[in-house]
Amino acid sequence: MQKRAFYSNEESTDRLQIKHLMTLVERHPYLNDIVTAFKTDELAEEFILIDRIDLVFAKLKRLNKDFERFNISARISDISIRESKSPLENLANPLPLIFNFSVYHSNGQSAEDMDAYAIYDAKNTFFDNYEMSKYANHLYKNGLGELAKYNLEYFKQQAASQPELNAPSSYRMVLNNGDVFLRGITSVDRYFEYGVDFAFVVTILLLHNDMKRNAGNGYSITSTGLSESKLELIIADKRIKNAGAFGNVSSALVVTTNDLGQGSLNFTKIIRVGDRIDEGMYLYPKSENARENKLLISHSTKQDRVFEKLAALSGMLNNTDDFITDLNDVKSIKKPEELRQRIYNRLNNPRNVLYSIQSLKDIFKNHINDELQDLVKLLKMCSKAEELDIDYDLKEKLRYLISDIILNKKSEQ
Repeated sequence: MQKRAFYSNEESTDRLQIKHLMTLVERHPYLNDIVTAFKTDELAEEFILIDRIDLVFAKLKRLNKDFERFNISARISDISIRESKSPLENLANPLPLIFNFSVYHSNGQSAEDMDAYAIYDAKNTFFDNYEMSKYANHLYKNGLGELAKYNLEYFKQQAASQPELNAPSSYRMVLNNGDVFLRGITSVDRYFEYGVDFAFVVTILLLHNDMKRNAGNGYSITSTGLSESKLELIIADKRIKNAGAFGNVSSALVVTTNDLGQGSLNFTKIIRVGDRIDEGMYLYPKSENARENKLLISHSTKQDRVFEKLAALSGMLNNTDDFITDLNDVKSIKKPEELRQRIYNRLNNPRNVLYSIQSLKDIFKNHINDELQDLVKLLKMCSKAEELDIDYDLKEKLRYLISDIILNKKSEQ
């Protein structure tokens, strides 16, 4: 499960040598590309000076030690599925389906008989091959797993006799405490995984280059969300500027990666609002200019193109002044109570993916005789929402929702 980390109370050296940073990717398939692109062999002794960099590095090292990631390839005809009998701790579903691979291949070697617990969306991805994920989930939920098994056995028999239906897929595994978990299913040759480690290392190296080119630039890691397959990293520009009614602001870089099938590696520049660099809220600017501050690298991108795209990231930095212009153009901030009500109404809509998070709705709930009179109080509410420990996919949707309402330049009647 993804764990969010805040660092306001942890002591940090705020520095890390490049040679230590590179140990995170020492077995990564893109290692040589990283070394060539950033000349890390020549700069191995240099220190990267970013607030809390050593703390995040230590957490990633522990994560790598506890969760060993590896991939196998297998054919449908060699896979069976059964239901768990004993619950597992720390899983959203304590009784996940068990995939058995009677024959599989890893690193060019053939092996037999491996069980893996299906986590995340691996189960649905598998059933989607037969357009039956909703049907299968209904069967398992209602104690009719044997019927689902009967359907799968039929498809296995078809695959065994028809080679075109039996092409291998890549099954992405993780080993933890002696148990093997199936975290994703992808194409064998059209999926390129960057990984949490790759995302962190290249981001830090890009920022290090930026600080060397631009004297006075500085960055602080304010929040991370980590699992073996997903990462959210927020890195704030330490140069704080005044933005009128919004108070003190700076820009921030949000880095996310999701290695669970259809995910991607994303870099997004946003606005950080708040007096202290490690507190506040984050807004997605709405102007055409600001919308260009996003870089997305899909998992179908080959490694040579990945580094071409990463080179464009330098152009996304150092643009806080553009964001301030975007904020000062907002016309609707004179009615903070109306904005609070609109945020609450959106969160309280049963069709909203955030609807079930009661603690979030409670923050924006109307309190008797406590009508919002100024924007400062509304921004404090938004800051409290930012502090909630929820998955980064949901946190991103929350930021977009709040940004859409607060930064709407059209006055609503």
